[in-house]
Amino acid sequence: MFQHTKRLGYFDPNWEGRESVSIFGKELWSELPSDVRWSFESQAQSLTFKRGDAIYRQGDSPSGMYFVKRGLVGLVIVAAQSGKEHLLRFFREGQFFGHRALFSEEGYHGSTIALEATDIRFVPRDVILNALSKHPELYREVIQVLSKELRRCETHQVMILENQILGRIAQSLVYLKDIHPDHNWTRQEIANFCASTVSTVIKGMAKLEEMGLIEQEGRSVRLLDRDGLLALVENDAI
Repeated sequence: MFQHTKRLGYFDPNWEGRESVSIFGKELWSELPSDVRWSFESQAQSLTFKRGDAIYRQGDSPSGMYFVKRGLVGLVIVAAQSGKEHLLRFFREGQFFGHRALFSEEGYHGSTIALEATDIRFVPRDVILNALSKHPELYREVIQVLSKELRRCETHQVMILENQILGRIAQSLVYLKDIHPDHNWTRQEIANFCASTVSTVIKGMAKLEEMGLIEQEGRSVRLLDRDGLLALVENDAI
């Protein structure tokens, strides 16, 4: 658990993880009613994706929900005016996605991309809706998940609006390394997440390295001073 979750715009990845396991348990579907768990297990499809593969694309119609059994998935949106990609959030082992569009009966507002080798369990729409019909108490859990996701989006927006670029880069590095410490995040992924450009992120990370806060070796980044990085966020440093 982070010690700095009260700082403006700061993310707690453990909180984000809890929003996804509230219905389905830390082990896949372990907290579902037994009949629903059996239905999911018997009717789910196992899907495997390589790094860079699209799981679904922006504008596609939802046909079910996706559960991450292993790996890491990014949600990407392409801005209509600029054509730039923005990496909005991540889904890791034990989390699920595709539910917002499913419940709102809208096309997907973004694309999901495997950021590394990923195994997915896909549960069709009819199976999900049938489970909710038989167990209406699960709707409360669904509402909680959607409410927490709204809070997360608002927090991310505050980070972008309130923090200047070096603070945004510092905060993004802490967050990204915490949600998946073994993943070698590309400068493009970091730039997409903190609403910046690759060149700006490269310059910013060079500055953080000069300050003794991080160490870079190729794509690998090691955080040397977590508190120092978070202080940049708090102080709104340039």
